Amino acid sequence: MTAAITLTTDFGAAGPFVAMMKAVLQRYAPQAPLIDLTHQVAPCDPGEAGFWIARSWAWFPAGSVHVAVVDPGVGTARAILAAAHGGHLFLAPDNGILPMIVPAGTPLHALAADWPGRRDWPQASRSFHGRDIFAPLAAALWSASARPADIGLEVRHPVPATVPAARRQGDAVTGRVVALDNWGNLITNIDAGLIAGLPSPRISLDHRDVRLFDTYGDAPPGALLALVNSLGVVEIAWREGNAAALLGMGRGATVTVRAGT
Repeated sequence: MTAAITLTTDFGAAGPFVAMMKAVLQRYAPQAPLIDLTHQVAPCDPGEAGFWIARSWAWFPAGSVHVAVVDPGVGTARAILAAAHGGHLFLAPDNGILPMIVPAGTPLHALAADWPGRRDWPQASRSFHGRDIFAPLAAALWSASARPADIGLEVRHPVPATVPAARRQGDAVTGRVVALDNWGNLITNIDAGLIAGLPSPRISLDHRDVRLFDTYGDAPPGALLALVNSLGVVEIAWREGNAAALLGMGRGATVTVRAGT
């Protein structure tokens, strides 16, 4: 399988922004497969971007470059970081995305303004570094004409993850909703491993207790339910309905899993 360049942004479907990024990527890496991970990240939400990439990158071939452009600090002095992990490369603004993806202690390198590989890049605008910096840099990383260590100095104190990791204390696990999907399911950052061994686990949110099922179809029609989804995390759903709308809840809501009785 050919290594790919994946794109994760908060651009949405309006406007030409994704297409312009791809045009620049094709200019500098014409052989690279370009894969849209998602362009529906909530606007200016680095935590959701980091979550989607963290739960998706391992499905792609080794050597792939994963680019996140959720960048409310575009045009400021914020750094652009690159990291290598697990045979893959990751590229994102220094706003908490990469610490959600790579293990603590992974070297993170910041783009140097005088990096020689930039000599034929587009003139950088103040508002679209996705096109003007991220795209040509991703192409250079994909084509092996650059490594993370080539682009600048190691950053010792990057911006920490914006979404705290879920935690288990005794027989209780606390996390939060980090994303919504197209069906209105509430996707949490509570990994299945954290609730392993809890007898008859019950999920609590918004003063409601929700039963954990194996599949959507195991719950009665119209029931609110929880399950471990295909990403390996706890999800709250409303069978054949929109759980986010039903509960009036979204990203950031606290979710607790406790041992049942």
